[in-house]
Amino acid sequence: MITRRGSLRALAGLGVLPLSGCGTWISRGDIKDGVLAGHVVVEWYREDKFIYRKQAFNTFSFKPSFLKNPIVPGDMYTDGGSVPRIFWNIPGLSPWALGPAYIIHDWIFEVHRCGRAAPPEIKAITFEQSALILGEVGKALIDHGLIDHDLLDPILWAVSTRFARDLWDTPGKGCQIPPPAASRAFLAATTGRRVIDFVIPPRRR
Repeated sequence: MITRRGSLRALAGLGVLPLSGCGTWISRGDIKDGVLAGHVVVEWYREDKFIYRKQAFNTFSFKPSFLKNPIVPGDMYTDGGSVPRIFWNIPGLSPWALGPAYIIHDWIFEVHRCGRAAPPEIKAITFEQSALILGEVGKALIDHGLIDHDLLDPILWAVSTRFARDLWDTPGKGCQIPPPAASRAFLAATTGRRVIDFVIPPRRR
């Protein structure tokens, strides 16, 4: 019998297939425990466009199981996960379902493709490792009880495909650094932009 979760995973896989070509499968057994912590702040910039803002205190970071140093994203434009719009209504496949994982993954691409400042160990991350790191962040989110619909398997497949590698191998395209952050008081008084923030792990009630 095909479960609802199984059918969603199959649909997700079929959806990215025409765009992505062949990919390398990462099994759950390949995903180890990293260390995820800090305060994630995402600023609404304009329609469907956001800016991740690095915080001075309780800075968001992720230390993969196989690296000595944590990954600490800097300010950058982000759209969350690059999920085709047709699948956004499927629970677990929205662009922000794995928000912190997508931010870490975006930053790795920024460092590789745009030459953003980062420690040598982070600059040396390979394409295959970037997908595995997304998996480790996703696992941490699941372990923290922050994911209601676990579609990590097809997401990992999608970020390991030839289409994703082509993006990895295209340096410099779309590289822009966001303007400095304005104060929240200024934003509230002028544009009214909303700031989305959340803390990992979640605070106990």
